[in-house]
This record gives sequence, structure tokens and C-alpha cells, in this order.
Amino acid sequence: MPNYVCYIGLLTIFLLSPGVVLAAQTQAPRANVTIAYTSISPQYAPVWIAKEAGLFKNNGIDAQLVYMRGGILATQALVSNDVNFISAGGGGVVDAVLGGAEIFIVASPINQEPQVLVAKKEIKEIAQLKGKKLAVNSLAGPSMKMILAASGLDPDRDVSYLATGPSASRYGALQLGQVDATTLTPPFTSAARKAGYTFFENIPGMKEAELPNAALITSRKFFEAEPLAAEMVIKSVIEGIHFYKTERTKTPVILKKYMKLENADELQETYNFYVKMLAEKPYPTAKGVQTILDWSKRPDARKANPAQFIQTKIVEKLDKQGFIDALYRK
Repeated sequence: MPNYVCYIGLLTIFLLSPGVVLAAQTQAPRANVTIAYTSISPQYAPVWIAKEAGLFKNNGIDAQLVYMRGGILATQALVSNDVNFISAGGGGVVDAVLGGAEIFIVASPINQEPQVLVAKKEIKEIAQLKGKKLAVNSLAGPSMKMILAASGLDPDRDVSYLATGPSASRYGALQLGQVDATTLTPPFTSAARKAGYTFFENIPGMKEAELPNAALITSRKFFEAEPLAAEMVIKSVIEGIHFYKTERTKTPVILKKYMKLENADELQETYNFYVKMLAEKPYPTAKGVQTILDWSKRPDARKANPAQFIQTKIVEKLDKQGFIDALYRK
């Protein structure tokens, strides 16, 4: 009997040793997660970085990234459970939830409007846009309307719109003279500056505005069925934000890969622009959702509670644990 006791005791010590515990953790099955991003834009870089830098893998996630052009298509894929997360603007989420979908924003790496209003060379004042045609990503998005309203124009009466899609298409429409102005983000702002287009930046009315532009969104079904996987995905994206802000030489390499961007000046401008916008603590906010509700054409948007579109539980948990602060003390 003593020999058996001794054997059991030694076995217990062995199993609880750090090396065995680590081995057990590394052998644990990984969660397979599919994440769709909706634009080849650096605002989605935290997801790209989490994949390329091995952050998802380190947190037990086998992540597959897929590109789905436009928030509507990606939101439909999320609602139908074809993907587990999407990285997209918040407008599609609001429309989907108002339509009965059970999805919500769980993190918001960029919660402000990153786009810059750019116009033809002969337009020197925003007031000159009255009666003009403007290129927008989609007719449903509030970005352009917010900028115009903050500048003193009536976005519903003073201008007309041409929905052309992402920045590349909008810039192309401006170059071809199909529109008089549009909104752009880097790297297209660099080319537009060199071409001599007029820029309207630092619009006072936009400084305090919040808008979930690069939201991480999942379904209630996945969030509740796979709580650990959901937490590890969000944790990885938070680490991706930290990587972007601190790895000044490695991050542009990842941007270059996903954006197919070869021009060094454009790459640097892109990096510098977004490093200031990404939030260390990517809380989704009711104020940001309220902005979308305020601009929505849906009659039920006026009565909607912005809290129903967001889930802050995991970001709050990681924040209270000191995880995020610890990243920036390293």
C-alpha cells in the first residue's frame, strides 16, 4: 500500500508541474473561427495583425480571415452563421438589429470618423458644395452626412449622392469628374494631396462626434455558445491594436501585404494616420450607436435603445483585470 501511495503522490506532483500544465494547454483543441472584414482599409489592421503576428494562435484560435466587400453582405453572412465575426462599420449592425437580427458590437477599435472631405481644386469653401454631386461608400452610411451637417449644409437637400463603394472607387470618380467631392482616407489622401485637390480637415463640429467605424461584431448565438473563444478573439484584437501602436517597423509590413501598397510615402502616411485613431481600450459606446440611429431613415430607429446594439462585457473584463494597461507597460 505505501508503494501505491508513493506512486500516486509522485504522479500528482508530475501532473501539476509547470511543464506538464503548459503541455496540456498547448494540446487543447483550438477554436476554429471565421472573421470577415469588409474593406481593404487600415482601420481593420488589428484583425490582420492578430492573424499575421500569431496573436490568434497564441490565444487558442485558428482564425480564417475572409474579405467580403461591403457591410451588408458581411452582416448577412454573420446573421446566417456563415462567419463568426465581422469587422465592419456599425451601420449595418444597426439596420440588422432593427430588423430582428441578434448580433451586437463587442469591440470598437476606431470609434470616430476617419474620413476626410476632399473636393475639386476649384472648390475652396464647403459652402460651394451646395448643388453638387458627392461620391459615398453607400447611401445608408452616415459619414458624409455628418460631415456636411457639421459644416453647415443640409445633407438631405443641398447635395446629391453617387454610391460608388470604397475609397479607391470614390477617388476614381473624383478623378474622372463624375463627382465634385468625396471622403477619403489614407493612402488615397496622399495621392489627392499631390494632385492638388482641396482638403477640408479638422471640421469643428466633428471633433466630439462618435461613430463605430471599425467595429468587431458577433452574434448572440456564438457569444453565448462559445464564451471563451469570443473572449480570446477580442483579446487578440486588443493585442493587435497594441502591436500597431508599438511595432512601428513590423506593422507597415503587414499593411503592405493586405493593401498591396508599394509606395513608401503612402504607407507611412497610412500608418501615422491610424496610429492616433486606434483606441487602446476599444469599448463600443452607446453614443457612437446613437449617432447611427440619429441619421437612420428607419422610423423605428428613433425609439431604439443604443445599448441593445453593443456588448461591452469582455472589453470591460479585460480592462478591469489590468490586461490592457499591462500591455502598454511592457
